[in-house]
Amino acid sequence: MAVLIEHEKRKQEILEKAFDLFVEEGYEDVTFQKIADRCGITRTTLYIYFKNKREIFRWSIKQLLSHIEKRIICIANDERSSALECLEKTLSIVLDECEQNARLFKVLLPYLLQMQKSGGNVKEIVERRIVKLQHFINVILIRGRDSGELDGKLPIKDMYALIFSVVESAVFRLAVLGEGNLASSRSTIRFVLDGIRRAG
Repeated sequence: MAVLIEHEKRKQEILEKAFDLFVEEGYEDVTFQKIADRCGITRTTLYIYFKNKREIFRWSIKQLLSHIEKRIICIANDERSSALECLEKTLSIVLDECEQNARLFKVLLPYLLQMQKSGGNVKEIVERRIVKLQHFINVILIRGRDSGELDGKLPIKDMYALIFSVVESAVFRLAVLGEGNLASSRSTIRFVLDGIRRAG
């Protein structure tokens, strides 16, 4: 059992060091050998854990999203909080994590553009990574509609599209515009939540 724990610990260390390397040098300039060197291991040892640098990069993204999802599951399952409170907390977590991981988005954009050039379906790749987040937001919206907190005249898909467009805008601000502060996105979220709230 101790061997498995050591392998997981080593894998985590590889992901952390590789992530720093991707941020420092950009996805295209990082090689499998550079990752092995940064980790203080041989390429052969690195192959025990990962097939290639793309797999390492995808694992880094998956790890971040899993961390966000775990936090959001707790919020989505908290029936003591209103749907609007759950939405506000969920979106706050998403924006906090985006701000804290702004470096990732600067690497992610060139990675996705490279994938697109090589014929990869970027839309499918992104949607596969955010499907759980979409699900949790929709669950909270449905709960809010069913409890009468949210405007029942607004379709769930439209409410979701509006909310998620703010998240996409925040990612654009981080990745393309280089903004480190998402205060304007937070203000927009409050405005959107006020807009979908059922009129008293």
